[in-house]
Amino acid sequence: MKNLVNIEKSAFRAGEYIGYSNGVWMIRKVSTSYGNWSARHRDNNRIPLVFGHTLEDISKKLTEFAL
Repeated sequence: MKNLVNIEKSAFRAGEYIGYSNGVWMIRKVSTSYGNWSARHRDNNRIPLVFGHTLEDISKKLTEFAL
């Protein structure tokens, strides 16, 4: 995995990553037409899911995400 400044492996859940941008995001591998990865805000379910084809895509989208 590339060195992504706002994403790290979860220490508690295998296969899950944690993202940081305007709070904490839970990132998981999925299989959808929107992408291979999805991120959801941990504390606010009203914020829409973020999808990307790679973790790098998710990292960029989280960086650009503004509340």
